[in-house]
Amino acid sequence: MVVLHVKSTIPSPSPSPEEEETEETEFLHECAATAAVADVAGALAGTARLQARVLSLCRRLREWCADAPAAYGELERALSEAEAYASKVQVQHNKFLSPRALREHIKNIEKAAATALEESSEALCLQHPKSDEKHDTIQLWWAGKELAMDNQLSDYIGTNDKTKIVIRLSLPNEA
Repeated sequence: MVVLHVKSTIPSPSPSPEEEETEETEFLHECAATAAVADVAGALAGTARLQARVLSLCRRLREWCADAPAAYGELERALSEAEAYASKVQVQHNKFLSPRALREHIKNIEKAAATALEESSEALCLQHPKSDEKHDTIQLWWAGKELAMDNQLSDYIGTNDKTKIVIRLSLPNEA
């Protein structure tokens, strides 16, 4: 399996478009060398979106809970676990991010926030649409070249399954 060290500067999701921030994120992804670039791009975009969402939720809820930190023990624990899992430090420890685990952390945060703040996750504006149109047109860059979506990954890196490369995710207007 090829290891992709993914670097991304994709805007983090936020409830309103004028508050959109850009975050530098990193994570590891594993795929076959013969995988289609379009399939890899879809998987990477989904993981990057989930990672950005976890980090954004943590940041917003920490701001809301700054006044009375002692009252939010379970929420603080859920936020700390999620931040640790989604952080760049995982790359240094060669740990891969799982979209399933990221979704589970999001559910745990929403549940803990609803309990601690005595509000529904909809009232707290924690819910985001399932699909994000910004990630439908994602571009993958490696060695200064954009990877064409109709090619296979092996067209660029060869067939060696022990390869590790650094891939940059970007939106078309960031190229």
